Amino acid sequence: MEPVTDVWELFPRQRAVRAFSDREVPEEAVTRILEAATRAPSSQNTMPWQFVVVRDQAQKDALSAAYDRCFAQVYGDDAPARAAGRQPWSEVPVLIAACVEAPNGRTSMMTGASVYPAVQNLMLAARALGMGTVLTTLWRRENDNIRTILGIPEGWEIAAITPLGYPATPLGKNRRPPVQDVIRHDRWA
Repeated sequence: MEPVTDVWELFPRQRAVRAFSDREVPEEAVTRILEAATRAPSSQNTMPWQFVVVRDQAQKDALSAAYDRCFAQVYGDDAPARAAGRQPWSEVPVLIAACVEAPNGRTSMMTGASVYPAVQNLMLAARALGMGTVLTTLWRRENDNIRTILGIPEGWEIAAITPLGYPATPLGKNRRPPVQDVIRHDRWA
């Protein structure tokens, strides 16, 4: 995918990418992407996020095994990983776990409102640089195991794990219904 510098071209070109090339993701690009993530709004400007960048192969292997178990629980043991166009996390160049502060071990919609804009900025910045991502939460079926693998301390939760890399195949624009199909004025009905 080519870089996109026009924001109005960026939105229709953001796609969920689940298969990546083996092209290395430069550390400078990851830093730039995470700088964009930290520019997101948050409740009372608390910026309650931390990001765990995973490049270590042993870490990716452990996370991949956990994610594959979650995938099998939902889609069945006979569903091959690549059938859904999904690449094993062990083969993804970079995994980024977006973590959010969770006082008393609790999260809520308000907590999500403070971290998911950062994840969206991360995803848009990656796309602007010609890379792809996908926001994942299926791994939450093994949340305790994933927390242990990543060494997440008490008082923090993982909001999303985002695979990052250069797409394995070129992707066109995303397909969405006309905006008029999803707008309600003043009331639902």
